[in-house]
Amino acid sequence: MRYARINFGCGVAELWGDFDVASVEEFFERHASQCFGIRKSITDFRLEHIELADHIPPPWGRLPGAVTMLSHSGDTIVWDAEGEKIKSEWD
Repeated sequence: MRYARINFGCGVAELWGDFDVASVEEFFERHASQCFGIRKSITDFRLEHIELADHIPPPWGRLPGAVTMLSHSGDTIVWDAEGEKIKSEWD
């Protein structure tokens, strides 16, 4: 698992999941496109920071099945291993 901080042009997002430097942009775009609050705000992609992470931070990492998390502008979205949202920006 990795953690990345991404400047998407209209803000900064934090991302946790199974990606690396080569795949982080595609991974971010795939997940951000599912989020109402960010998908139309993406004007750029600048990877500001990437590092190994032990886990998704609490309390969201405690959700059963949590493997990916995207946080931006106060919204947090969490997905399971099948790519299903287990916490949406509306929860």
